[in-house]
Amino acid sequence: MTRRAKMLRWLAVVVLLNLSGACGFHLRTWDLQNAMESAYVESAPRHDLAEPLRRALRQAGVTQAEDAASADMVIELLDQRQQRRSASVSGTARVTEYEMTYGVRYRVIAGDGTELVPAQWIERQEVFSVDRNNIVGSSEEQSLLQREMRDDILQQILRTLTAVAPRSESAG
Repeated sequence: MTRRAKMLRWLAVVVLLNLSGACGFHLRTWDLQNAMESAYVESAPRHDLAEPLRRALRQAGVTQAEDAASADMVIELLDQRQQRRSASVSGTARVTEYEMTYGVRYRVIAGDGTELVPAQWIERQEVFSVDRNNIVGSSEEQSLLQREMRDDILQQILRTLTAVAPRSESAG
C-alpha cells in the first residue's frame, strides 16, 4: 500500500469519526438531576421494581432521601402483579405458548404533598414459545422476558418523572 493510499485511508477514518459525532447520537439518560435534588422510593419490602428504580435514580444524579418528608419527590410503588397463562395449546393438549403479564401500580407525590401522578397501573405483556426439547432454554427465555418487561416499566416511570418534575430555575 502506498503512502498516499494510507493517508487517504486515515483521512477517511477521521472524517467518518467527525461525522458520527455530529449526527446527534448520545446515550439515553434522564434529566432528573436538574428537576429534583432528592427522591424517596416507598414500596413493599419485596417489590421487584424498588431497587432497580432506586439505582436508576442514583445513576441519573438524584440523591436518595432518608425519608419521604425530606424528599423533593416521593415515588410510591403501591402494588405489583405477575401472571402467566397459556396462550396456545398443541393438538396433544400441551402448552406451546405462554402469555406473561407484569404490572406495577404507582403514584408520584411532590415534596410539598401535591399529587403529581395519581395512582395508576402500567402493564406489559409478552408471549413466548415453549420448546419441549429445550426446557432450560425456554426457562431462560421466560426469565429474560420478565427482566425486559420490568425494565420497560422502569423506563416508563422515569419518563413520567422527567415530564412531571417541577423544573428548577437553574434548569432554564
